[in-house]
Amino acid sequence: MRLGCNTVGYRRLPLEEALARISRAGFRYVEVESNLSWCAHADPWNDDPRAFRTTIERFGFAGVSGMGSHRELIGDPDAVPDLQQALRWASAAGVPVVITGEGRRPPDMPEADVLAIIRERLRQLLPVAEEARVLLTMEPHGTISLSPGGLARIMALVSSPWLGVNFDTANPHRGDYVGTTRQGFEWKLDEALRGDEVATLEPVAGLVRHVHIKDVVGRRAVTLGRGDINLRRCLEILWAHGFDGVLSYETEGEDSPDETDRMIAESRQYMERTLAEIGAAVTA
Repeated sequence: MRLGCNTVGYRRLPLEEALARISRAGFRYVEVESNLSWCAHADPWNDDPRAFRTTIERFGFAGVSGMGSHRELIGDPDAVPDLQQALRWASAAGVPVVITGEGRRPPDMPEADVLAIIRERLRQLLPVAEEARVLLTMEPHGTISLSPGGLARIMALVSSPWLGVNFDTANPHRGDYVGTTRQGFEWKLDEALRGDEVATLEPVAGLVRHVHIKDVVGRRAVTLGRGDINLRRCLEILWAHGFDGVLSYETEGEDSPDETDRMIAESRQYMERTLAEIGAAVTA
């Protein structure tokens, strides 16, 4: 497995300062966010992807692991065009994975109808992903995916080698996520769907292509190993299923930059130590 860090931990800082701090902490891979007013370190509608590539190379990273482009797929009419643009931009920018989620289910809509909407959205997105040769990954980041067995049901809707899972270790545990649209962002579910990260991972472990490795106490992200998440068991499951992608450490950017520096450095040490304990290799 490879070790990375998401720039969202420094979402209140410019991209280049976030990259400098992550590089100084020794990470070889970086994940960026294109999440509108929540964290716009990449803007696929306006940024030059070639200039972005040059910036990443200047900070010495081996690569960008992915780009978070979370939209409310179920109910946001802008979600599909935004994600289509994100996939095309990612291809030009050298980003191999785009990460999103289905969003919030309307309270009176039957699940079968919601799944039909998600299927149609994926059918609009996956041909673009294939043409761009960029993986579209679904995160437990919505009402269905955070319910028991929900992420597996979403992944069964469409068969495509360009569809995978971005597993977030903390979202199932706290039953909540930050949703973004062009109108703003908000915590969406108010912990209504608190579940178990291990039970959520096991049915889809073979489909995981990227990981948000996150630990939390309540809703708040903390240094890895200091919260309530069974990270070790998640890593064991991923290793047993042959996952060799990037573990991208993620917070919600609520801490000061200096505190985040400490958190990402100590979290990198946790990943190295725990992977060694379970016999998993850390690769460059």
